[in-house]
Amino acid sequence: MAEQFIKSARRTGTSLGISIPKEIVELLGIGEGDFVRISIEKVKKNAR
Repeated sequence: MAEQFIKSARRTGTSLGISIPKEIVELLGIGEGDFVRISIEKVKKNAR
């Protein structure tokens, strides 16, 4: 199952991070330490 969402990248130390919304975590049964496949595409700010 694949889900899509738009989030802004946030600074975490010297890297950028993106949080996964709680609804998606619960829907997909994702837990800490699980591996996930991520596809990244930059979108315009008003694309929501």
